Amino acid sequence: MKTSKHLGIALGFLAGTTFGSGIAFLFRFSPVQLMLSVALCGLAGILSGLLTSKIWYNRIQER
Repeated sequence: MKTSKHLGIALGFLAGTTFGSGIAFLFRFSPVQLMLSVALCGLAGILSGLLTSKIWYNRIQER
């Protein structure tokens, strides 16, 4: 579980920050708005990656 948990967090953070910077680029945010967008999307990515890794781990344990 520990490895999948760390992997979920890392991939979620990567996806979230990439998504946040893309959104900021498309909307031409100011530097402060850019940092806020990347930070919020990074946190959302971490939470979704952690949730996904826990769901997958539980499904594997059921089998």
